Amino acid sequence: LLMLLRLPVRVAPVPGGPPALLHMASVGRLAMNATTSSLGSSLLMHDYTTWSWSQRAVFATIVLLGYEFMHHVVPLLFRNVNKLPVKGKHLDELSFKDWSFIAFNRLTGVTFVYNCLQYMSLSTHVAWGVRNLTVMNTLVALPALFVFYDFFYCLWHRLLHVRGLYGLVHKHHHKQVVPTRGNLDAMNVHPIEFIVGEYLHLAAMMVVPAHVVTCVTFIVLLGVLTALNHTRYDVNVPFGIFSVRWHDLHHRVPQSNYGQYTMLWDHLWGSYREDKEE
Repeated sequence: LLMLLRLPVRVAPVPGGPPALLHMASVGRLAMNATTSSLGSSLLMHDYTTWSWSQRAVFATIVLLGYEFMHHVVPLLFRNVNKLPVKGKHLDELSFKDWSFIAFNRLTGVTFVYNCLQYMSLSTHVAWGVRNLTVMNTLVALPALFVFYDFFYCLWHRLLHVRGLYGLVHKHHHKQVVPTRGNLDAMNVHPIEFIVGEYLHLAAMMVVPAHVVTCVTFIVLLGVLTALNHTRYDVNVPFGIFSVRWHDLHHRVPQSNYGQYTMLWDHLWGSYREDKEE
């Protein structure tokens, strides 16, 4: 919280010297430069080489626990929502290859979150501090991030469905015709697909100037919505903003609904489909 708000905090004084300060740097500068009397070293948020091994382990653990949160807690939050009917054959057992992909992708996610942290720390496009909160870099920027992400993702997703390439990468994800496991089914993709898909979120952040609170909200929501897209919970956000039905249909009718979060680009490019029975 202190990091997000850019608040200077006084900590224990260094023996024989002036008080050490935990200083939150200005926009476009170092995100955090903490000098502690106990360690006698500087911790730079954007540079993992300044972190101790224990700090690296804590960071990785937090990210991995975030995936567990998406897997276990998100379904609980929506347990009272009606479920979509099962249409198609469910992948009942995950193979060794499936679990290997999931494990590798989760570990890759640690690097992705760190790179997001790097970008938010150093980019002049990301504002910090309460005084820099505006309507443009929050309420306007957040939906813009999803729109730009899905622009990139739709192009990438369409490419994955090109004959010849489909069998090499994306076909693995479509083994599951009826997603039910949430985060597990969402991350059961070929590593190439996962890495590109994740870093397209970072690409969207590079396009849309935003506040750091907006960027963090974007990262959290992408995890929640992606997990929901691979459950049977019939979650709908009014006015056509989001629906689990869109991606659920894509698993049964692959040449449709390429967007991950919105259907804007599918509407424009003619690939949007509805399940008439539902």
